[in-house]
Amino acid sequence: MGNLNIDEILVLMEELIDNSSAVPFSSKKMIDCDHMRDYIDNLRLNLPSEIEKAKETQAQKDNIIAEANAEAEKIIHKAEEDAAEIERKSEEGLEAARNKALELVSETEITKQAKDYALELIQQARDEADGILADANAEADRIVTEAKENDKRIRRAMTDSVNKALSDALAALESSRDSINDSVDRVSETMTAIESLNNVEDEDTEPAEEEEPASEPEPRRKFKFR
Repeated sequence: MGNLNIDEILVLMEELIDNSSAVPFSSKKMIDCDHMRDYIDNLRLNLPSEIEKAKETQAQKDNIIAEANAEAEKIIHKAEEDAAEIERKSEEGLEAARNKALELVSETEITKQAKDYALELIQQARDEADGILADANAEADRIVTEAKENDKRIRRAMTDSVNKALSDALAALESSRDSINDSVDRVSETMTAIESLNNVEDEDTEPAEEEEPASEPEPRRKFKFR
């Protein structure tokens, strides 16, 4: 039959039912059992492949989250390095301010201004470092949140796909089973009617004055519908 997916097999099953021969004097049809069994066997073979696809989807989701976490760690690490560099430069500025203040130690006002300026440089450096870290953490949180949302969408799509495939397969199997049972019942009724007609014709052709000895009834001929 080749490599067919579940939807294609279900379409073939529907075509088999639509194209089957009708049972005389009824709206029922005779189904080719061997073809129907082939379709059912292919459904069983395809279900594991659908499950394998679901596992691959799960693996892709895990990779997405892992990449997001790695990217977040890189952003935080870079922010920490930038903050350390800014703090180092501020310490150098503070050292330069101290040296300048020592040169002007005899001038109290100048010394005070130098200290104030040094403290201002340090505070600015700390504020800038805090801002960089806050931005990095916010970006990392955004990436992780997007990864989790993608994970939810993937899970929903995977669950819907597997549930639909199983539901469609079950509906097709139940429909095929009902059609086959109806066809068998109809054929049995037709055979019984034919046998009754044969018995009536035999009784009409026998002479009224002679009675034949009772004989064993012929075994009913079995027909196999495919």
